[in-house]
Order: sequence, then structure tokens, then C-alpha cells
Amino acid sequence: MSITIIKPGMSSSLQHFGHWGEQEFGVSIGGVMDDFSARVANIICGNEETAPVIEMTLHGTEILFNKAACIAITGSGSIATINDLEIPHYKLLQIPVYAILKMKPSAKGCRSYLAIAGAFSVQEFAIPLKTGDLIDVEKSPISIHGINHTENNIGISNWKIHLNEDELLEKSIDCIEGPEFDWFDTDAQAAFFSTEFTLSTQSNRMGYRLNEKVPLLQEKKELISTAVTKGIVQITHDGNPIILMSDAQTTGGYPRIARIAPADLAKLAQCKPGDAIRFNKITEEASNMKSDQQLITLKKIRSTIQMME
Repeated sequence: MSITIIKPGMSSSLQHFGHWGEQEFGVSIGGVMDDFSARVANIICGNEETAPVIEMTLHGTEILFNKAACIAITGSGSIATINDLEIPHYKLLQIPVYAILKMKPSAKGCRSYLAIAGAFSVQEFAIPLKTGDLIDVEKSPISIHGINHTENNIGISNWKIHLNEDELLEKSIDCIEGPEFDWFDTDAQAAFFSTEFTLSTQSNRMGYRLNEKVPLLQEKKELISTAVTKGIVQITHDGNPIILMSDAQTTGGYPRIARIAPADLAKLAQCKPGDAIRFNKITEEASNMKSDQQLITLKKIRSTIQMME
């Protein structure tokens, strides 16, 4: 089967789950911004968790299904419709041939994910989609149970993955002290954890620049360019924090005041320019516990779906 991109929207791309183990060669990790939502979409479709997905930023994406398909949409970046019928997220959907998916504006998050039962037959990822792109999908058998059909012949599962959306969209971001945290005096450290920061319009997949400033270093120090990765929070020479995201470079020279808890990168991925966030300091142990809990949640979702088959 295949799909055709009618409109790519504000920013849509076919994404993988990152280039791991190649950072020493200057290769960015890349991959999906909201790892958790993307994995849930694949689980609903019966795919491997790390099968490629289409990442859609905000709204405007329109996709034609050239054959019938089973799909799932997750994330909170937009409202989804099929043939102008609003459809729910976090459910398995049976889409008829020639159906058109449209992503419309939502007041909530920033990114949504489309998974299709089967594997996208492409060689390159992370390339922005363009109008007219034809993407092949290898059809994959999937057990269909508990499906209700609408008048438009759209099948919607009578079950849904129940997640705490308020928690997924929470703007309190947990982080751990960074390697250069002690370079900042107590006033600067306190300001970092007490200030409400807003995402700048300059924010993108490489990094989120924050509008507000933290007090500058009392003693100017030069940091030799060193390793960085997504989740690192740097403080620029003008005092603005920058949170490195999926497409971030692999080295940098700004002091690293903090590191985002990996489990909270999904929450950051759902933040858009103008959103306000606060940083909350936690320990490395607490961060690891959050990551473990996220893995447990994914396993529970998969096992629950398998029980319904």
C-alpha cells in the first residue's frame, strides 16, 4: 500500500528513533522528538516500538491513503479528521481506501505521530515531507477486535489507551544538575529553578531557546568545546538558556547548567513557542526511576492490547 502527501503542513517528516553510537563522529542523534508518543502509536498498530513514524508539528498536514489501512495517531499537536470526521487519538483506526487525513489546529501540545500497521519502505529518514511525496508501506497483518464502524466506513476501536494527558502536557520539567552547575553562584542557581521561562520563536528541533535570562557568571570562564547531547541545558554568553533537542550538535562550548530527565523530553517535545515552563531539580536516581516507570508503562500498554486480541 502507499500514502500520498497532499500537504506537509507546518513541518512533517518521516522519523526514526535516532542514530545512537555515532556521536563521536559528529552525527546528531536526531529521531522523534516525543519518543513516548511515537512508541505508543507503534504499539497500537502492532509494530515494533521503534518502527518509523510520521512526525507532524502543529497542524496543516493532509495525507491520502491509496489503500485501506490500520493506523494510530498519538501526541497532542493537533486535532485529526478522516474525511472530515473528527477521530480520536490513542485508538486503532481502520481507514478505507482514498480516505484523507487532515490535522487541524489544537490549543494543546505541539507534535502528533502517525503510525501505520506495517513498515514504511524508504531508505532515508528525517527529510521534510513535500507535497506529492508517495510513501510505500509494507502491509502487515494485525488482529482486529472490538471495532465499531461509522457511517463513513471508518473503523474505530472500542478501546483506548488511557494516559494522563495533563501529566503529558505538564510544563514542570525535571532536570539534574549539569557538569558546570557549580560555575554559577547561588543567585543564578536559584533563578534557574524559580524563573518561569517562555519558549522563543527561535526554538526548533535543534534546540529550544528561552526568552528569560539567568544571572551571568561572576567570573568569566572559557569552556573548551565538549560533548553535548539532547536534553543538555546550556547558558549562552547573554544569559539565555538553550535546551538541546533531537537534532542538536554533538559538541558545544557554553556551560551546561542542567540536564533534562530523559523521561521529561517527551513533555518538552509537546511545548511550542510562547509556552511557559519551569525547571525542577531532581537527583540522578529519581531521573532513572522516571525512565524505568516510562518503560513499565509501555510494557503495560503492549500487554493490555495483546490481551484484547
